[in-house]
Amino acid sequence: MTKSPITPEFLRQQLATAPAPDGAARSAAEARNGALTKPPGALGRLEELALWYAGWRGDARPRISAPQVVVFAGNHGVTARGISAFPPEVTVQMVANFQAGGAAVNQLARAAGARMDVVALELDRPTADFCEAPALSDADLAAALTAGWEAVDPGADPAW
Repeated sequence: MTKSPITPEFLRQQLATAPAPDGAARSAAEARNGALTKPPGALGRLEELALWYAGWRGDARPRISAPQVVVFAGNHGVTARGISAFPPEVTVQMVANFQAGGAAVNQLARAAGARMDVVALELDRPTADFCEAPALSDADLAAALTAGWEAVDPGADPAW
């Protein structure tokens, strides 16, 4: 748990000091991908993600042994313009369904052996309408970043 809110500046510093991807691991993953029995690019974006992950993990054949899926839920102020298929009240129902294990994402997480967490972000207070003003104040942005930072299980597989 963090001792203070995660600010955009703190997040920038963390990203700036993150290690660079391992080029050799990525190259080895690309070579392996090219040798697999399938048409090049047949897996689409999944191939790109696998190569990215290999580079960041520094392993040409990285394994995910402790996956985590985190669903963040919030209500957006712009929906007051009638652009959403569902009213904000449905978000509470969807969160309850996620928490009860009844959504498709729950089944996908279960099939992958992933821990799944649901983080509801002030469902009773939507963001501002971003057509009229910034969606989040600086304090709300810090609170959202902090919720995201704290939601990650330290035991989950890292991106790097």
